[in-house]
Amino acid sequence: MFEVQDHIMNESPEIRKPDSPEKRKRAGYTMVEIMLAVGMIAIIATMAIPNLQHARQNGLETAAIQGLKELSEAEEIYYDTYGFYTSGHDQVQDLRTIDAIDSKAYHRMSLRRGVFIKGYSVQFLNLGEFPENYSIIAWPLERGMDLKTFMIISDGLVRDFGDKNEAPVTVY
Repeated sequence: MFEVQDHIMNESPEIRKPDSPEKRKRAGYTMVEIMLAVGMIAIIATMAIPNLQHARQNGLETAAIQGLKELSEAEEIYYDTYGFYTSGHDQVQDLRTIDAIDSKAYHRMSLRRGVFIKGYSVQFLNLGEFPENYSIIAWPLERGMDLKTFMIISDGLVRDFGDKNEAPVTVY
């Protein structure tokens, strides 16, 4: 009988053995493991952020080139209708009068406070009362991104305004 009481006493909760190392290890992550995970996430983020900026820059520049081509086509439609290119202070409105600019594009422009191409300011350089040629320049609005300035003239080729060779820009 004393043996049974001794056995019961040893099983009481107050006299428990400490947890084994296996149980303690499974309870959570160590500080070293957490620091390694944070370090790996930081390394991946520092590699990814410049790539995202570069992709955004390429997207804005491609949109600028396509926007200049659209304005060039609109100028050609205007020329076919009137025999000269647009002149004056509101060439975009002149192009819209003959439906040379898509109404959706014009609506997007009004939502962006007059910016026809996102991230760029557009300037028409059509000189004279009845111009026989045109130049349209897209100036970047965001200075910190190193966006290129583009220009299109009456021949319909988009050029990098900063390129001294004035080679046409190729878009794939």
